[in-house]
Amino acid sequence: MFPIRIKKNMLGERMLRRQLFLGVASGLLVGQATQARIVSDLVVPKVQKLRLNAQAYYPLIEVHGTAYERGKHYGTLASEAIKRNIAFYSAAFKKSANIDWQQAQNLAKKFLPVIEKFCPTYIEEMKGIAAGSRRSFEDILTLNCRSEVLFAKADACSCIIIPSERGKNGHVFMGQTWDWMASARQNSVVLKVHQEGEPTILMICEAGMVGGKGLNSEGISICLNATSVGKGKIGVPLHLMMRKVLDSSLATEAIKAVSMLLRAGSGAFNIATRSDFEMILEFSPDQFDVIMSKREPLIHTNHYLSPLIAPFDKAKSFIPSTFTRYNTMEKWLKKHSGKIGEKEIFNLLSNHDNYPESICYHEDPRITEGERYCSVYAMVMDVTSGKLWVTDGYPCEGKVSEYQL
Repeated sequence: MFPIRIKKNMLGERMLRRQLFLGVASGLLVGQATQARIVSDLVVPKVQKLRLNAQAYYPLIEVHGTAYERGKHYGTLASEAIKRNIAFYSAAFKKSANIDWQQAQNLAKKFLPVIEKFCPTYIEEMKGIAAGSRRSFEDILTLNCRSEVLFAKADACSCIIIPSERGKNGHVFMGQTWDWMASARQNSVVLKVHQEGEPTILMICEAGMVGGKGLNSEGISICLNATSVGKGKIGVPLHLMMRKVLDSSLATEAIKAVSMLLRAGSGAFNIATRSDFEMILEFSPDQFDVIMSKREPLIHTNHYLSPLIAPFDKAKSFIPSTFTRYNTMEKWLKKHSGKIGEKEIFNLLSNHDNYPESICYHEDPRITEGERYCSVYAMVMDVTSGKLWVTDGYPCEGKVSEYQL
């Protein structure tokens, strides 16, 4: 292991210990295998025919009113999914960070003063969600800080942005896989948020959270890749920053939603706009950079591309598939010189090169059960027309439902 200096202040020491633990104990490491089996023994599933109008697996929840009213309606309709999500993360915190739910709540409460300063409206939404779902406010706050509590337990996702020059019918497209644990699949909802004086938002998010991946009525869209520099601090949690981006009306406002906030952790926000700005915002608690498209598609996985932050990258060590997935997308783009739309992107996201740690990521039976990652879903957005498509399960299974902003 590399030497790490642990500072004796606030959250840093606990987070860094958790980073060290997860760097060794994460199920992404093949050393965790329970039964050694060679990859050639595994059966690669056949990519099924794409069905774009399958029955929706994720319920659409549409909310109006004040922040509290929106949250209460959301919490009421998603109460069972929120209950499942709390149970899921309670187990995940215990297994991966060795803390129970009460300890996770205590950690999440440390972020509350910063959230109140930068995002007071989201506090009201979370209070409403708590009331509607009959959970405590601390339960909902902890869900919205789940990335900061888990810290180094990074989701391994693959993302692509297609500018209008390459997009079908001159449209801007963006898509990604969400690679996490299979048991998280039933805990997401599609949320449509009508808010006075702010853009209407259509996003898919984990139940109980106020931010997620999606697009808004002003033509701003966002996807996420997890990254890590091995440290964190008290700041605005990642999923609330995503909501800040979706509350933006301009590309520059979306950038400021990341650059001007006190950031708790690390990540890469893939952002595309209807006005045809495509960019990747890479950040850590202390660094920030923007990679802009020069009219070419952008791709991203789980390692930093910015020379400003790349020297501090830690996730690439325990998510080595970040490089193979990135390379697969590079090669796919070279072969596809024509127009690219939702069908072509879903085809890419169904790719099984380097199976099971492929873009369409499948559970690896060689790894301890409960630590296996997979593509929980894939999503594609037509940013120009305000459409969102989400798969029911693995992208390769071809079952896709459509939602309209």
